[in-house]
Amino acid sequence: MLIFDAHCDTLSRIRNPGELIRNSFHWDLERAERYGAYVQVLASFADDGFRADPAAVMAAHLEKALAFERAYPGRLRLVRTASELKAAEGGGVFGILGAEGAELFRGSLHELERWFQKGLRVITLCWNYDNEVCDSIAGRRTHHGLSAFGRKVVNRMQELGMVIDLSHASDETFDDVLSCVQLPVTATHSNCRALCNHPRNLTDAQIREIARTGGVIGINFYGHFLSVSGKATIKDIINHIEHIAGLVGIKHVGLGCDFDGANPMPEGIRGAESLHALLEALARVNYTDQDIRMIAGANFMRLFSQILK
Repeated sequence: MLIFDAHCDTLSRIRNPGELIRNSFHWDLERAERYGAYVQVLASFADDGFRADPAAVMAAHLEKALAFERAYPGRLRLVRTASELKAAEGGGVFGILGAEGAELFRGSLHELERWFQKGLRVITLCWNYDNEVCDSIAGRRTHHGLSAFGRKVVNRMQELGMVIDLSHASDETFDDVLSCVQLPVTATHSNCRALCNHPRNLTDAQIREIARTGGVIGINFYGHFLSVSGKATIKDIINHIEHIAGLVGIKHVGLGCDFDGANPMPEGIRGAESLHALLEALARVNYTDQDIRMIAGANFMRLFSQILK
């Protein structure tokens, strides 16, 4: 079965590219290879202690993946086009580079285009801070949504064939983006406010708006986004899957595990090696094989294949 996880932060944890093969964190190649076919969005972000120059920190993370691609050809194939993504159906581990925060571009469309040429394909418009593009849900409403520059970024991303990710965006940013997109959008690692009333989660109206574009929502495994108490289980993951599926259909939900970016994980989830436990639990509560394949990877494969050129 093909796995497509729309968000992990492992690049921010490893010290050198070779640690992508094996490490003590949540995700590595050896564990991903056990599934036969695996697509992983590898995100870069600048944590709270690295905000003096977030662009430099994020660039360093992305360069680790690019260095690994050069040093270990064929071991982790970085996807840049829809045809390269389709090859994942034949097996192997594939990566897609993502930026969790438009700070990477230093307010410049030229920098956006330069990183696109290097292989960046997913942009989470913001992390926990407002930036030149938009406001974060944890920010200070600097722009009251998208900035004028942010609208240019969104438009250029659509022209280039880049995935727009609304996880972490403020509600005003969310509305502004939905008012000016022609392609599907995603929230790669967000859950449901109706089940866990955290501002990082999506309202039912936002879930419907993402589905209206043809988008997909990746379920985040962070305990505090799954359960008010923060103590979550695999059943809580399934509850969020069922809520989205009940609102807009099974084709709009996938995995956005947030490995190496979220702690605590639910009981029974140690890292990528535990995804089989979720898939088996879905089968036990009568999800069909087709439904499980859609959640595990097919839905995000469809979305990314439509957007990547």
